[in-house]
Amino acid sequence: MKANLNFYTDKQKVILADLTRLNGQSGILSFLRLLSFVGAVALIIWGFVSNLPVVYSIGFALFALFIVLCIIHGKILSKIQYLTELNNVDKAYIARIKGDFNELRNIAVSGLKRAEDIGLAKSRLYGKDFELPEHDYCSDLDLFGKKSLFSLLNVSETSFGRRRFADKLLNLNSSELTLDDIKNKQSAVSELCSKPDFLMDYQATAKCGKMTKDPKTLLDFAVNASKTKTSTNVLGIIGCAVWLLVPVAFFALPDFANASIPACLIINLIIWVVGHAFNDSYIKACEGMSAQVSTIRKLYEILENTGFEDAYIKSLVSGKGDTKCASESLKDLTAVLRLATLRSQPLFALLLNVILPLDYLIAFLLGNWAVKYGKNLPSQIDDLAELESLMCAAQTGLVFKESAVPVFVESDKPEDNAYFEGVNVFHPLIDQETCVSNSITVKSDIAIITGSNMSGKTTMIRTVGVCTILALTGGLVPATSINLGRMRVMSSMRIVDSLEENMSTFKAELIRISGVIKGAQDNRALLFLIDEIFRGTNSDDRTEGALTVLTKLSKPYICGLMTTHDYAMIDKTKVDFNNIRYYHFSESYTDTGIEFNYILASGISRKSNAKYLMKLVGIE
Repeated sequence: MKANLNFYTDKQKVILADLTRLNGQSGILSFLRLLSFVGAVALIIWGFVSNLPVVYSIGFALFALFIVLCIIHGKILSKIQYLTELNNVDKAYIARIKGDFNELRNIAVSGLKRAEDIGLAKSRLYGKDFELPEHDYCSDLDLFGKKSLFSLLNVSETSFGRRRFADKLLNLNSSELTLDDIKNKQSAVSELCSKPDFLMDYQATAKCGKMTKDPKTLLDFAVNASKTKTSTNVLGIIGCAVWLLVPVAFFALPDFANASIPACLIINLIIWVVGHAFNDSYIKACEGMSAQVSTIRKLYEILENTGFEDAYIKSLVSGKGDTKCASESLKDLTAVLRLATLRSQPLFALLLNVILPLDYLIAFLLGNWAVKYGKNLPSQIDDLAELESLMCAAQTGLVFKESAVPVFVESDKPEDNAYFEGVNVFHPLIDQETCVSNSITVKSDIAIITGSNMSGKTTMIRTVGVCTILALTGGLVPATSINLGRMRVMSSMRIVDSLEENMSTFKAELIRISGVIKGAQDNRALLFLIDEIFRGTNSDDRTEGALTVLTKLSKPYICGLMTTHDYAMIDKTKVDFNNIRYYHFSESYTDTGIEFNYILASGISRKSNAKYLMKLVGIE
């Protein structure tokens, strides 16, 4: 697949035109609302003061018109909010295709004023809260950060979807990852790639819902709530039935008729006070739930109405054999929560409950919903999280100049899975207009890459690592084609010392390399990536240490890539090893500088540009 920039630029024109039209309508409605409200108040006051029923009747009619205008205006404002978010989503797609990470940041913080909110928005974009320094490959392959896979590919606007995508990037070394799992995800991702309008609609709807926090209260209530007790229900029924006293008093006891209404109000007040002990947990559960439930329901409605053909997506949308689809069961809960909003103001809540036992009704309906549908909610949210992680994986097919569906080795044998063959692979985080693609193959062997400083060695091994990660998520890969096995990925690239732990760079690297060697003992297919091995020690120790590592990693179920400037080590590998491939990058020199072509070629390069670079910066 190839990125279609024109689709998003054309889409943006339509969105902006709709926003202009709706903003115009909103301005007119705002004026009409003000006019009708002021007119209604003036006419009602004038009519009552002057005892002119026709005038205050017109005033009440204007007030009714004001209410209608408020409803219409509210719907238009909702459309404006949706289109504004849809425009931001569209702009983000354009920024991803262009590789403009600064624009992605600007979109993430647009409209925010407080420094705290801006910081949180950047944090959500970068995913730094998921970073694991001791992870097998997290830091080395730029999974999280300002310019990272997460900031490029994450389109999940919910806390649970965002976390699921991060987990998918981090937990690809799981031995439970089967070929069927990957194929199911690839099929789902392929269909999602064919539905960019759906992806934008879903994301914009989620952004409107502001689902940045976990729905913990909602989940706790759904799982733990029970039906209200019979005694509680009886009190609620009494609160309704007590009003029968009024007509009885008017007909049977006319002397007490005037006192019957206050008596009913007092009885319901007592019932309400008594009911606090029974209903309070249900009423408190409503706080903050309404917006989350409404958003989750809307997301499921979009999914259910899209008409997916992929079996895996359909299984996630339809759930686990529920009697009702997710949107319908959540619609029932939305109706109850909407009823609960009537009591959001304490004085109004008091007024409503002394007329009718509203809290008893809300608790009864909530308890019934929880017992009937609540147990399904955790799995429904889990399914949404999985779907959103697939949407993130689908971005690889929508934003790269070229992408391919990875083909995995069918065998389960570790030695067959130690395999990577990429044709025209390129790094997804480098500007697509300038990045150079390369082809490389490793199969139960080790590729040693040589070349001068800045020639592209480190980028090459990162490219192989990132492409493998993307392939294992079920997504497409930036390449013409790619064939590979299901491998554990381990790396030793960005080595940082630590004063707090009294650890030198060399010791830190030893720990990383030791981890790779231990990983090689699991008899699982392994892809290792090592950059400038043992750069922190003297040349003799570096050479002997590197040869020892290569010996331990020379196994049929292991393949890997290593960059080095250690030509003494390379000369020895040519004699002592028969499982090593040699690649190199080269460059040319001019009077003004060095020109790199970033093209990977077979063989060994013994050039060094260190003296030339030092001369360029004035060190001679």
